Amino acid sequence: MNADDALISPDTAPDAPKGVGFRRTRSLAAAARARVANSWLRLGSCAIVAAVSVSILGNFWPAYWFTGLVVVVLIDRALYARLAAQCARGEPPPHLIPLTIWTVAQGAYGNIVAIMLWSAPYVHGETLAVTYFCGGLANAAVTLRASSILSAAGTAPTIAFMLALPILDFVSGGADNALDLMPLVGGLLLLGFGVNIWRALLASDVAQAEAEFAAIRERQAAAAAAAAKSDAISRMNSELRTPMAALAGAAEHLHRVAATPAARAHIATLVQASEVLKLVLDDLSDLDKLENGQVRIEAKADDPREVLRSVTSAFKAAAQDKQLELFVDVSADIPPLVEMDAARVRQILFNLLANAIRYTTHGGVRVRLAAQPALREGVARLVFTIADTGVGLSRSQLAAVFARGRVASAGEGPGLGLAISLRLARLMNGHLTAKSELGEGSVFSFTLEAPVVSARGGAAA
Repeated sequence: MNADDALISPDTAPDAPKGVGFRRTRSLAAAARARVANSWLRLGSCAIVAAVSVSILGNFWPAYWFTGLVVVVLIDRALYARLAAQCARGEPPPHLIPLTIWTVAQGAYGNIVAIMLWSAPYVHGETLAVTYFCGGLANAAVTLRASSILSAAGTAPTIAFMLALPILDFVSGGADNALDLMPLVGGLLLLGFGVNIWRALLASDVAQAEAEFAAIRERQAAAAAAAAKSDAISRMNSELRTPMAALAGAAEHLHRVAATPAARAHIATLVQASEVLKLVLDDLSDLDKLENGQVRIEAKADDPREVLRSVTSAFKAAAQDKQLELFVDVSADIPPLVEMDAARVRQILFNLLANAIRYTTHGGVRVRLAAQPALREGVARLVFTIADTGVGLSRSQLAAVFARGRVASAGEGPGLGLAISLRLARLMNGHLTAKSELGEGSVFSFTLEAPVVSARGGAAA
């Protein structure tokens, strides 16, 4: 298993380029980023080694070596940063021969200080050299593991020095002292353990890549579902609005020419039904726009009392047909003009009142507009309350809309209008709350803070 195998086949990633080119680009980019991020750590650790080596060797050659290493590491950082930029543009180099040669050369230069320590007349110099070899090997293997070619180029010089120096010592000592080969045995053991660790890191890379591609697939599936839903809603609106407009127009014409009060009452019900159908279509369209962040609030000066009256008047016929009392109570301290998006406020109230009348079979519905003290001067805190004596909602039904913002499924009670109203209220920095018990009716309150418009036509200070 090599580092390139740590990459999932692009065929498993729907948005990824196909073929080996993608795998190569991704592996080179990962190696380049790791190498760049590791450069300052390399310099810091080598600075410590150089300082200790000066005291052990008793000369300044390790300091001269470190000065040259600073230049080498900076060049190495620049080369790998350029490689990362090329991969980010999707234009990796066609071959890695120059970079591979450079990686081998800089690895060989980095191990010069270990050769100095190995030749020191003290045992702890040799020990420090072995420690340095281990650190350099681990650094190169970890930072370059995403690319098998660069990983081999980075570790090869260190492995060569680590195995060759004990052999040279053994040969130069007359090949009669087996203890000279003990560092070689330790190096081989280290390589064996290191390979296992390296393979574990590659397995971790595989798991991470799989998780990334799974997330990509989930995002694409969600985007596809959202696009399909948006297309279906758009087509449905287009298909239904034309016949609905014709139906509403015909109903209004019949209402004007109806000869008897009974006929006018029935036609008024038809007109009301067309208004409700239009509201449902608007809700579906707005739900899609809300989820895509396309709804904008446009606040203008308007009379909240007139907004409420226009909504309640649209439901008088429906309430009379069900023999329900429809009460409207407006407080005297409501300001005549405030800055608000009247169309969106009307939509929220329309949804709430439609649900109240729909799910109330006896008793009545009370609509109230009151003003509460606001925290800021010149701002009116308007509270629209709609209370009914209908079937009510369970806690789970309320939680489905208010706690999670989810549209209730068929048979669970009102959901679409409430979900949209909740989102619109939040978009206007308002609050929509509800109290309900099964069989005891519901009370919905929509609270909105709106700047008061003065008599001169501007917002109050």
